[in-house]
This record gives sequence, C-alpha cells and structure tokens, in this order.
Amino acid sequence: MSEQHPALSPERVAFRERYNVRLVTEKEEGAHIARMPEGIYGFTGSPASEELPIFCQPSYRCFEVHKLVGGEIALVGYVTEKEYTDFQKGTESLPANLYPDPHGESTRLISIPLSRVDRCKAPSREEGNWMRVDLAPKAEYEGLSSSAN
Repeated sequence: MSEQHPALSPERVAFRERYNVRLVTEKEEGAHIARMPEGIYGFTGSPASEELPIFCQPSYRCFEVHKLVGGEIALVGYVTEKEYTDFQKGTESLPANLYPDPHGESTRLISIPLSRVDRCKAPSREEGNWMRVDLAPKAEYEGLSSSAN
C-alpha cells in the first residue's frame, strides 16, 4: 500500500476550504498562475520561477500555490513554530525555510502571500526540498527598525 501524498491530507483539505480555493483544472494547468482565475490552487516544482506554472497533480516534494479571491498569490508550505509566530507578528524582516511537506521541526502549515516575499531562492532539492524565503514585515511595519520601537 502506498503512502498518501501530504498534499492530500485532511489538514491541507481544511486549509484550502478556509481560503476558499478550488483545484486548477487540467484545461487550465500549465499556465502562469497570474493568468488564471481567482480562487484556485495547484502544485509546482518551480515556486521561485517568475512564470510560476501550476498543475493539478501533486508530485514528489512539490509546492502548493494559491491564487486567492482578490488576486493575491500565496505560497503554501511548512515552517517552524518560531518562524510562523514571527511571520504572524510581522514586525521585522524574517528569513525562513519553507518546506513543501512537513519536515523535521517545520510542521506548521502556512500561507505566505507573495506581497510579503522580498526574495526567494530555488528549492534546495535536498533535506526536505526546502526553499529559502526572505519575508518582509507587514506593510504597517515596513521602514521601521527594531531600534525605533
């Protein structure tokens, strides 16, 4: 019996329901997510690519991507509890390792809007296929340094 792909877990299904997204169709897949309708999700092996193509079938260590109602594009993956907490606070820039599936201490599911991503590097292709993302503070904190608080 084969193991279920992490993208098919009940946690991920509930996460998608919370964000009100549906799976991209076979007819829609392969195109840049920016040209797709709002309220969809899919999977990509190229999350750091400008093209950001998405597909309906999850593959080994692929990243999930959402195009939310309203047009915001978000990367979905797993971070540590500390990275999650710091991201939610949003008071400072934050480097994080985003994993496509739970890995080690990175077990907290997160949706990261591309508007909060300053920079991301291509996935490592090793050790859980993590992707380094440099996250910006929330808009209300941008331009403030920790010494200004």
